Amino acid sequence: MNKAIIFSLCLILAISFPVISEASQIDFAWSTPEFLSYENDPEDEKKYLIWCYSIKNTIDKEITVPISTLLTTDTKEYYKDEYIPEIAEKVSDGVEEYISADEMKGKLGPGVTKKGIAIFEGIDTHTKKINIFVTGLSRPIFWKLGQVDYAYKITYKKSGDKWKLEEHGFSKYSSP
Repeated sequence: MNKAIIFSLCLILAISFPVISEASQIDFAWSTPEFLSYENDPEDEKKYLIWCYSIKNTIDKEITVPISTLLTTDTKEYYKDEYIPEIAEKVSDGVEEYISADEMKGKLGPGVTKKGIAIFEGIDTHTKKINIFVTGLSRPIFWKLGQVDYAYKITYKKSGDKWKLEEHGFSKYSSP
């Protein structure tokens, strides 16, 4: 057969099976991380890096969100987020109520938005670059045993006493 005929047949075959492209099921937004000093008692002041984010279900069906956050530094240190209610309350300031990643996990109804806070303790204030990994945002239908999970990676570079967004996007994630 001639190449034009083969191409035409392939084109007809491709057109007869429409490709359905689904938009993202999740709308994900986040803030710039900030250092926050907090003391439980006057003799014990600690410094935390806080990072707020939100997840919204954008479809008309309930979805499951197995969210988790982790931070790495340019010094190859790993930090799992923790939830400290007093800090979350302080950041909330009565306007927004932030929950932990553990509380965020699970079912998310149609149109529902949940706001989370990741609190990281003990990060060296001299760190120049951080990566925040958020797992559970990719579609669970693609997860298979033995495959690498895809995490949303957000990289910040320190500029003075502020963090500047450097890059973000899905990345292969492997735990330390």
